[in-house]
Amino acid sequence: MNFDTKHALEEELKRASLKKREKLLLHSCCGPCSCFPFLILGASYNLYVSYNNSNIYPFEEWEKRKKTLEKAIEAFSSVYGIQITLLPVHYDHDNYMKELLPLKTCKEGGERCHLCYKKRLEEARKLAKDLKIPNWCTTLTSSRQKSAQVINEIGLLLDKEDPNGPHFVLSDWKKLGGMEEGIRIASHLGLYRQNYCGCEYSLNSKKND
Repeated sequence: MNFDTKHALEEELKRASLKKREKLLLHSCCGPCSCFPFLILGASYNLYVSYNNSNIYPFEEWEKRKKTLEKAIEAFSSVYGIQITLLPVHYDHDNYMKELLPLKTCKEGGERCHLCYKKRLEEARKLAKDLKIPNWCTTLTSSRQKSAQVINEIGLLLDKEDPNGPHFVLSDWKKLGGMEEGIRIASHLGLYRQNYCGCEYSLNSKKND
């Protein structure tokens, strides 16, 4: 399945602009990857951000990225006038990684990573449904290391399995120049930018490069 994500997002934003501002839950992997989505989605939706990323290791790194995200949210409120609500989150790395452990030898970007995307997107969608937020999206497609095709397929599949739940908004922030613009904004705001995806396997892979 191939997606014209640029056109799809344009249509979503056009639809949103014709309505009273709806809520959208945005799964955020980190502050820098969120900057461009904040800018685009914040113009059409009331944003609720979920930083559900128990894959990140160690806890100190998870906490550092969370504080960076909080800094980005505060900046977008004061600089851009975009109001964003950060939802409460939990960190449970040991339980989260149990399902990924059998895939520990997979290369970066492979089956283990795809399962990790799915787990986080499932959590985000469940939260959106529990909070009765009608739309949801993710910042994961900002990174050039992650397949927007795979991520969008997962999001659409979760919607298909539960057609009465929240609506997934397709994205490929890279195609819109989002990664470059996100880096520019993050640099301007002085945000911390990590150099590995998140889990211990990606950290070890980075060390071995």
